[in-house]
Amino acid sequence: MVVKALVLGAKGTLGQALTAVLPQAGYDLRAALDRAACDIADGDAVRAAIAKHAPDVIFNAAAYTDVDRAELEPDAAYRANAIAPETLARAADAAGSVLVHYSTDFVYDGERERPYDEFDPPSPQGLYARSKVAGEQLAAAATGRLFTLRVGCLYGRGGRNFPSTILRRLRAGETVRADRDRLGSPTWVIEVARASAALARTSDFGLYHCTSQGETSWAAFASFMAAELGLPGSRVEPLPTSALPMKAPRPRRSILDNRMLRLRGLDTLSSWQDAARAFIKSES
Repeated sequence: MVVKALVLGAKGTLGQALTAVLPQAGYDLRAALDRAACDIADGDAVRAAIAKHAPDVIFNAAAYTDVDRAELEPDAAYRANAIAPETLARAADAAGSVLVHYSTDFVYDGERERPYDEFDPPSPQGLYARSKVAGEQLAAAATGRLFTLRVGCLYGRGGRNFPSTILRRLRAGETVRADRDRLGSPTWVIEVARASAALARTSDFGLYHCTSQGETSWAAFASFMAAELGLPGSRVEPLPTSALPMKAPRPRRSILDNRMLRLRGLDTLSSWQDAARAFIKSES
């Protein structure tokens, strides 16, 4: 069965991956819209886009992702990360469309020594994290045909965030300065897109964690990539978190357990090392 899809937030790292992967997964990609083409906080614009493209599934990769700036722009963060998903969820529900929405590992404070699964209550720290929790709750209240995927430490082609630039910077001869203290699961957006495509073909609506297996620091991740490229370890400068210019609080251990994907038989995400190797190969 061919499923008609609409991607929102198409210019972001995850949006670009969804745009590439969904046709490969057998979806009829009706449109991939960026914010200029469809502001998802604008109910009229959302309803018009859904009416025009008649999607069976809407993949919402649009978000306010500047963690530090959110502390200075709380209303902008809540508008994009809470009100917009609610608006989109209502419009999707009215049209009979399924919504795939993306949240973040930052919903947890990172103080537990074990990975967080979907049954651990959120414990957000900063404004960005609080706005994403609000988006989860408002979207879930607006529609029952909802998949919410918590992702984190995303990197991929075309991304402008720190992990997405590591490979390019190493190949350009730069020294990469990276956090040695905080732990996460670097996750290639292509694998998230593939898991999303498989999940959206089911009716197992609900909350899912979707990150690579294992954990590492950003400094160790950068060093791994340097080694895979045959570059010396001196090309990476590990720094303590306290030495980095960050305004907003961030989780100390941002590790998720993909329990629900695993129980559904859909946890196809590889180790962060294997995903990094695949990313490097894809960019060769």
